[in-house]
Amino acid sequence: MTETKHKSVITEVVANDLCIGCGTCAAVCPRHSLSVAFNQYGEYTARMEADACPHGCRLCLSVCPFFETQANEDVLGEDLFGGDADIQHTPETGYYLDAFVGHTNVAGRRRRSASGGLATWLLETLLRENRVDYVICVSATADSDKRFQFTVCRTAEEVRAGAGSCYYPVEMSGILQHIAAHEGRYAVIALPCFCKAIRLAMKRLGVLQQRIAYVLGLVCGQAKSAFFAEYACALGGGDPHRLNRVEFRVKDPDRPASDYGLKFVSGAADSKQQEGIVFQTQGVSQAWGRRYFTPTACGFCDDVFAEAADACFMDAWLPRYARDWQGHSILLVRQRQILELVRACAKDRSVTCRPLPIREVIASQRSGLRSKRGDIRHRIRIARRARRVVPAKRLAKCTVRLCLVRKRLVQVQSLVSQQSRRQWVESAKDLSRFVEAMAPCEKRLRRLQFLWKIGRVPGAVLRRLRNRLRDRRPPA
Repeated sequence: MTETKHKSVITEVVANDLCIGCGTCAAVCPRHSLSVAFNQYGEYTARMEADACPHGCRLCLSVCPFFETQANEDVLGEDLFGGDADIQHTPETGYYLDAFVGHTNVAGRRRRSASGGLATWLLETLLRENRVDYVICVSATADSDKRFQFTVCRTAEEVRAGAGSCYYPVEMSGILQHIAAHEGRYAVIALPCFCKAIRLAMKRLGVLQQRIAYVLGLVCGQAKSAFFAEYACALGGGDPHRLNRVEFRVKDPDRPASDYGLKFVSGAADSKQQEGIVFQTQGVSQAWGRRYFTPTACGFCDDVFAEAADACFMDAWLPRYARDWQGHSILLVRQRQILELVRACAKDRSVTCRPLPIREVIASQRSGLRSKRGDIRHRIRIARRARRVVPAKRLAKCTVRLCLVRKRLVQVQSLVSQQSRRQWVESAKDLSRFVEAMAPCEKRLRRLQFLWKIGRVPGAVLRRLRNRLRDRRPPA
């Protein structure tokens, strides 16, 4: 990588290990000096192809979601949605008009979707109603070097082919360049930090502003590197060196919606290939909760509900929905046209869509809020003690006071995120060697998690009592 004397995402973001690899900087670079590629840890990151960064340009920094001087989600949300007379706001979700819970009723589609299939349903509806010409979503690819990528969907069939979650790195440089070069109305669905980057790019490039009609978001607790899929493959007895295909969020009628599986195919193309499914309760959930293979940037994100998106989709992790193996989706709407479309289509038997109180929307993502809003202040404190650069965050919204045990847990989790990425490389992706190398950290984590859960019992009991009393109150 060629050094540059001028400030850019390379010097200010990548150098501080804060690049999430969204690729927006490479898409808008006027000299095509930037590209996005995998680093040694299975994460996409920006690269400078040539020392051609003009002094004072900084266009790449103006669209980076993790550069500290950018407009935060509050500012973007106010600009986008604050003018609607019916708009509402909570510190957790940002702006919203209404929220719904439901699922698609079309045979077979709900089972193939990540949760209830509302995201796929809305994207198909936007095409069918001629609201957009194209849908941009993530789909699997035959390219073993990428596995997943943003693709242009022209038909409902192509949208359905991209249904399901993707816990794998993707980047947007090529797809944003495609939108800039090809006329049409586009709907894009992406993670919160990507949605923010898209909005920032739309402010800078008028052609994107004209062509991107809808930005839709997915709730995110943390992203994962390519190592996460390899690790899950190894857990299931597959060969992570020869991982050919991976499918996330496989549902099983004998398991609750939360215990979904990761299906993999590994082995050489000219020999017998191995297929398998490893479920959350078989070690995947443990790796997720302990923040294995989580990019550093994710530790400094405070946006759970994709606050810059016109609408946001999430799993209905609520007691009365979570046990249904087929899954339910929650849809949080911020944009008037989408709200009217959802209300009109809710009468259609092809979809079940019921209003959901905002407090239940927030409750459904309690775990993600705890990690992003509750722990971020201490993560920033740890980073600053180590003299690391961190982006400016909305700390006024991160007011949770952590007990000593939780602070220690956050500190060890941050260590685990860094160590897991290194140890997977150093162990040559050998599961037994990796587990042995991670054992000291695992022991500390288990002890701290046990102490923290014990300490939360009184508070959990009080919350349940309070919620029961509130539910019994007659409506005003």
